[in-house]
Amino acid sequence: MTTRAVFLFLLCGLGGVLAACGQPNEGPVKVTENNAGSTVELHQGQTLKVELQGNPTTGYTWEVLPGAESILEQQGEAQLVPESQAVGAGGLVTLTFKAVRAGQATLSLVYHRTFELGVPPLRTFELTVVVAG
Repeated sequence: MTTRAVFLFLLCGLGGVLAACGQPNEGPVKVTENNAGSTVELHQGQTLKVELQGNPTTGYTWEVLPGAESILEQQGEAQLVPESQAVGAGGLVTLTFKAVRAGQATLSLVYHRTFELGVPPLRTFELTVVVAG
Protein backbone atom coordinates (compact mmCIF):
# COMPACT_ATOMS: atom_id res chain seq x y z
CA MET A 1 0.00 0.00 0.00
CA THR A 2 1.36 3.43 -0.89
CA THR A 3 1.78 6.20 1.65
CA ARG A 4 -1.12 8.08 0.04
CA ALA A 5 -3.37 5.00 0.23
CA VAL A 6 -2.50 4.51 3.92
CA PHE A 7 -3.22 8.19 4.61
CA LEU A 8 -6.62 8.04 2.86
CA PHE A 9 -7.47 4.80 4.66
CA LEU A 10 -6.70 6.40 8.04
CA LEU A 11 -8.43 9.66 7.15
CA CYS A 12 -11.62 7.94 6.04
CA GLY A 13 -11.74 5.62 9.04
CA LEU A 14 -11.26 8.10 11.89
CA GLY A 15 -13.79 9.27 14.43
CA GLY A 16 -16.72 6.99 13.70
CA VAL A 17 -17.63 9.18 10.74
CA LEU A 18 -19.06 7.53 7.68
CA ALA A 19 -17.24 9.34 4.94
CA ALA A 20 -17.70 9.34 1.23
CA CYS A 21 -13.99 9.91 0.63
CA GLY A 22 -12.75 10.49 -2.87
CA GLN A 23 -14.25 12.26 -5.83
CA PRO A 24 -17.65 13.97 -5.88
CA ASN A 25 -20.61 11.99 -7.25
CA GLU A 26 -19.32 8.65 -6.02
CA GLY A 27 -21.84 5.87 -5.46
CA PRO A 28 -24.52 6.04 -2.79
CA VAL A 29 -23.71 5.97 0.91
CA LYS A 30 -25.89 3.46 2.81
CA VAL A 31 -26.78 3.79 6.50
CA THR A 32 -28.88 1.57 8.76
CA GLU A 33 -30.32 1.77 12.27
CA ASN A 34 -26.84 0.84 13.53
CA ASN A 35 -25.64 4.27 12.32
CA ALA A 36 -28.19 6.24 14.37
CA GLY A 37 -26.56 9.18 16.11
CA SER A 38 -23.49 9.17 13.87
CA THR A 39 -22.27 11.58 11.19
CA VAL A 40 -22.13 10.94 7.47
CA GLU A 41 -20.18 13.05 4.99
CA LEU A 42 -21.34 13.45 1.39
CA HIS A 43 -20.35 15.42 -1.68
CA GLN A 44 -22.91 17.55 -3.52
CA GLY A 45 -24.81 15.34 -5.94
CA GLN A 46 -24.12 12.18 -3.96
CA THR A 47 -26.94 9.89 -2.81
CA LEU A 48 -27.71 8.79 0.76
CA LYS A 49 -29.75 5.61 1.27
CA VAL A 50 -31.30 5.13 4.71
CA GLU A 51 -32.37 1.51 5.29
CA LEU A 52 -34.63 0.87 8.30
CA GLN A 53 -36.85 -1.99 9.39
CA GLY A 54 -40.56 -1.32 8.98
CA ASN A 55 -43.97 -2.74 8.22
CA PRO A 56 -46.38 -0.33 6.54
CA THR A 57 -49.20 -2.92 6.63
CA THR A 58 -49.46 -2.22 10.39
CA GLY A 59 -50.09 1.47 9.71
CA TYR A 60 -46.60 2.46 10.83
CA THR A 61 -44.49 4.46 8.40
CA TRP A 62 -41.13 6.24 8.49
CA GLU A 63 -41.72 9.99 8.19
CA VAL A 64 -38.98 12.54 7.50
CA LEU A 65 -39.17 15.48 9.88
CA PRO A 66 -38.28 19.02 8.75
CA GLY A 67 -34.69 20.13 9.30
CA ALA A 68 -32.44 18.69 6.60
CA GLU A 69 -34.24 19.94 3.50
CA SER A 70 -31.69 22.78 3.16
CA ILE A 71 -29.01 20.25 2.13
CA LEU A 72 -30.90 17.05 1.26
CA GLU A 73 -33.71 16.37 -1.18
CA GLN A 74 -35.77 13.20 -0.82
CA GLN A 75 -35.83 11.16 -4.03
CA GLY A 76 -39.24 9.54 -4.45
CA GLU A 77 -41.23 7.62 -1.88
CA ALA A 78 -39.93 5.11 0.67
CA GLN A 79 -39.48 1.65 -0.85
CA LEU A 80 -40.21 -1.61 1.00
CA VAL A 81 -38.41 -4.88 0.32
CA PRO A 82 -40.41 -7.51 2.27
CA GLU A 83 -38.58 -10.09 4.40
CA SER A 84 -40.80 -12.84 3.01
CA GLN A 85 -43.67 -13.51 0.61
CA ALA A 86 -46.14 -13.72 3.50
CA VAL A 87 -49.07 -11.32 3.38
CA GLY A 88 -48.38 -8.38 5.68
CA ALA A 89 -44.67 -9.14 6.04
CA GLY A 90 -42.43 -6.34 7.20
CA GLY A 91 -39.03 -5.73 5.75
CA LEU A 92 -36.44 -3.18 4.85
CA VAL A 93 -37.69 0.33 4.11
CA THR A 94 -35.29 2.45 2.03
CA LEU A 95 -35.48 6.23 1.88
CA THR A 96 -33.21 7.91 -0.66
CA PHE A 97 -31.86 11.45 -0.46
CA LYS A 98 -29.67 13.53 -2.74
CA ALA A 99 -27.11 15.99 -1.35
CA VAL A 100 -28.11 19.25 -3.06
CA ARG A 101 -26.22 21.97 -1.14
CA ALA A 102 -23.14 22.26 1.02
CA GLY A 103 -23.81 22.50 4.75
CA GLN A 104 -24.65 20.49 7.85
CA ALA A 105 -28.03 19.37 9.17
CA THR A 106 -29.68 16.67 11.23
CA LEU A 107 -31.76 14.16 9.30
CA SER A 108 -34.58 13.05 11.63
CA LEU A 109 -37.10 10.31 10.97
CA VAL A 110 -39.92 8.97 13.11
CA TYR A 111 -41.66 5.59 12.84
CA HIS A 112 -45.29 6.17 13.74
CA ARG A 113 -48.89 5.98 12.66
CA THR A 114 -49.67 9.35 11.14
CA PHE A 115 -53.33 9.04 12.14
CA GLU A 116 -52.53 8.61 15.87
CA LEU A 117 -52.24 12.23 16.92
CA GLY A 118 -50.49 12.95 20.21
CA VAL A 119 -48.94 9.46 20.40
CA PRO A 120 -45.13 9.34 20.63
CA PRO A 121 -43.36 7.56 17.76
CA LEU A 122 -42.55 3.89 18.17
CA ARG A 123 -38.95 4.51 17.00
CA THR A 124 -36.78 7.42 15.92
CA PHE A 125 -33.67 7.76 13.78
CA GLU A 126 -31.29 10.73 13.64
CA LEU A 127 -28.15 11.26 11.62
CA THR A 128 -25.92 14.30 11.22
CA VAL A 129 -25.25 14.94 7.55
CA VAL A 130 -22.36 17.09 6.32
CA VAL A 131 -22.33 17.96 2.62
CA ALA A 132 -19.07 19.24 1.16
CA GLY A 133 -19.26 21.82 -1.63
